[in-house]
Amino acid sequence: MRTKYNYRKTLMYVVLIVYALLSLFPFIWSLLISFTPMTYTDDRGIERGVDIMEWPPEMDLFEFPPHFFGAPATGENYEEVFHIAPYGRWILNTLIYASMVTLANLFFDGLAGYAFARLRFRGRDLIFSLLMATMMVPFPAIIVPTYLLISDMGLINTFMGLILPKVSMVFGIFLMRQFFLNLPIEIEEAATIDGASIPRRAFSVMFPMARPAFITLGIYTFLNTWNDFMWPLIVTTKKEMFTLTIGLNFFKGSFYTVWPYMMAATMLMTAPMIILYFSSQKYFLEVNVSSGVKG
Repeated sequence: MRTKYNYRKTLMYVVLIVYALLSLFPFIWSLLISFTPMTYTDDRGIERGVDIMEWPPEMDLFEFPPHFFGAPATGENYEEVFHIAPYGRWILNTLIYASMVTLANLFFDGLAGYAFARLRFRGRDLIFSLLMATMMVPFPAIIVPTYLLISDMGLINTFMGLILPKVSMVFGIFLMRQFFLNLPIEIEEAATIDGASIPRRAFSVMFPMARPAFITLGIYTFLNTWNDFMWPLIVTTKKEMFTLTIGLNFFKGSFYTVWPYMMAATMLMTAPMIILYFSSQKYFLEVNVSSGVKG
């Protein structure tokens, strides 16, 4: 029995490793292209610049299998990204957009989740059910009225126009409510006996105990906002207000694409999110386990 168990365990690990390698292959390929120099050496040993309208055979970026160690690696593409486009401004725009949306969601979703989990008021379950029903409505279905509302308020090409429609989300309310339901109510009852008001119980007792849920919600919201494409595409028309997802289109032309620059810009956008996710993965696991115990 022990031999059979070890065989199944080994087979499982082999399958997972193969799946991980297949999943990482496009990312690794893109990373290699981002370090490919925009020069090449021809048959006579002369270094030439790349004609972006006609890539030389020596630099077939999409040859399969790829030449992992063909051209010498260079970081010039990453420097050039900041020269040919206001990439630094786009990073700042995305950072402001994602940070403000995340802070707003932590505040409003935390308060709403606490209210639906702990407070007793008329229509609480009905209101929560209606909120949950809105999760079945896709954002594209309401994007036109949302845009018209933001336009009437004069918030096109502003950070407020980007942030306002996303200050709260139903998923965040649901996540926080589920986590608060699993916290021991005796601690809150003890605070009530000591004379703590509802805001005091929420901010001084319950919120510190829900730290893993807040961290998970913050990371989840930050990642989704950082990668948001549709809403910034609709509400921003000026280049100086672009976020990174919209700015990446700048590197994709109508007739050709400078792939080393495109991949370098993509890596600059992706790397911080990968680091953020893996550095906080334990909070995702902790909250997923605890929030799924009780409904």
